Amino acid sequence: MGSRRKHARITTELPKELIQAINERLVAGETYEGIAAYLRERGHDISKSSVGRYGKDFLAKLERLRVVKEQARTIMTEGKDGPALEMTEAATQLALQLIMERLVTAEDLRDAKSSEILKALALLERSAVQREKLKMDAGRMLEVAISRIKTSLQEELEKNPDVLERLIGMVDAVAAEAKEKQ
Repeated sequence: MGSRRKHARITTELPKELIQAINERLVAGETYEGIAAYLRERGHDISKSSVGRYGKDFLAKLERLRVVKEQARTIMTEGKDGPALEMTEAATQLALQLIMERLVTAEDLRDAKSSEILKALALLERSAVQREKLKMDAGRMLEVAISRIKTSLQEELEKNPDVLERLIGMVDAVAAEAKEKQ
């Protein structure tokens, strides 16, 4: 199955400022015919069909960006990890999704860029493993800190057991809350 031929007159013949103006007009909902007329007024004979092909690709990319932004927002609000890990987790999940969409067809695996895609997948996987290791290390460090606090409190408060029990209960409550946030 052959791929659709790209028509690049807009991107190759027009200055960046004019392309930006076209993009803004597309976002504003102006018709392809109106944009073609706008280009003719500026001395560029670009057909309505060329504008339409460019507009279709541009608007599809714009919609994809909106979806990705919404997905990132959702991941951020539903994330259980601390703020430092939320952005990397969101970025990793979105990048994996985009890569997997690229690998949908068997033709893509034979594509010259397939090795680059597979390398990117490997890097993302390594990043995910490192993130999980960081979470586990943080959990272990929290357990060690809790144990040390309890031991210190016990040594200092052996003479007053009621206060010791209340303080240990408070530390346990804080620890349980911290674990829920992990």
